[in-house]
Amino acid sequence: MILFDRRGENKKKLHRRLQSLAAIKTHDGTELSAALNDSDCELFVCFGEFQTDEDQAIILKDFIDRGGSVAVFSTEAESNINQFLDNFGIQIEEGAVVRAVYHKGYLHPKHALVQNGIVQPFGDRDERNYHGADGDTSTLMKFVYPNGTTLRVESPAFTLLSSGSTSYPVDCPVAAAWEALAGRGRLIAVGSGDIFSDEWLEREDNSKLCDVLFKFLLHQAVEFDPSLGRSDFEEKECVPDIASLSNLIKPCLQDVDPLPQDYTTLLCDDQFGFTMDHIPKVIDLYKNLNVNYDSLSLIEPHFNCPLPPLQMATHAPRMPELPPPELELFDLDECFTDIRTRLARLADKCSEDFDLVNYVRQAGWILGVDGGCRGDEDDEGKAKHVLLAVAKVILKAKMQQDESR
Repeated sequence: MILFDRRGENKKKLHRRLQSLAAIKTHDGTELSAALNDSDCELFVCFGEFQTDEDQAIILKDFIDRGGSVAVFSTEAESNINQFLDNFGIQIEEGAVVRAVYHKGYLHPKHALVQNGIVQPFGDRDERNYHGADGDTSTLMKFVYPNGTTLRVESPAFTLLSSGSTSYPVDCPVAAAWEALAGRGRLIAVGSGDIFSDEWLEREDNSKLCDVLFKFLLHQAVEFDPSLGRSDFEEKECVPDIASLSNLIKPCLQDVDPLPQDYTTLLCDDQFGFTMDHIPKVIDLYKNLNVNYDSLSLIEPHFNCPLPPLQMATHAPRMPELPPPELELFDLDECFTDIRTRLARLADKCSEDFDLVNYVRQAGWILGVDGGCRGDEDDEGKAKHVLLAVAKVILKAKMQQDESR
């Protein structure tokens, strides 16, 4: 059984679509723990601003620990649900996902069409394949993400959907999942509470996406493998609001002190100097360091002779001569003799054990007749085409003779 909170009772199309998977029931406002303790309850779905306190967060976590599944479809104004989602490494962030590229079907900027946002390839155990296991998996389906926000996903949770490359913020998680390592507990969090509403369920591939997510939560032939998905999402960086700062210009002018009456006081002549005041101190250092004080002597320079310039050792290339023509392998008689002589020689070669098919083919090659045979035919078929072509020529010649008489 699938249990919806009060805000999910107006999603009629979603209820009709999920009736083929499990029974549908709406929470009537009674104690949540009593409703979840029902033995038939497999999945709890909450939409919009679902108010959760510390007690309800513990109840939902205990429900998942017992093997149940929870689906959270939040909004950009949601904040209190994070108290429950923090236990699974998921947090809903503030802000909105907007469409950065114009599309004629979705004029409102918060109705973002995501065409390459599939991060986690989904598998069907009945079909025994993984869609998108090879190649790019981001374009498996496109979906509309209305009035949604982004998520922050940490291990052990993993990302299912991203905002794609045509939305802002770019390529940020918008749907995440968590699965218990020991047990049947599962959790899915989506940053849009309207993605499966009656207005958007049948737009683009939202209905297919709905089937995949709810079949995963109900353990019906859909599995996710986090090792096949992506996890290289860049962290957000806060940048200053340049537009606001440009309207808050605060210039600062430095005050200048008035000039003195005697401007020569501004000149500093003791900063550099060339005197011999420090020579006595330098000579005293020789005594303090026990170094003999001698006058400087001339150091003879020593020049290293460089190596002679290098020259490249080049040789003229040896061009090979062309080989002589192979005239001894060329049959001149076969090329210059007429057709009748060549046919007569071919007939002389015939004997009792001579292959008739080979004879007809060689005769057809001498006469330049192939009969329109195909390249994939055998030798016997090609010989039949040659005989057919010769018969047509003979028949045509006889008919012309009869007409001339």
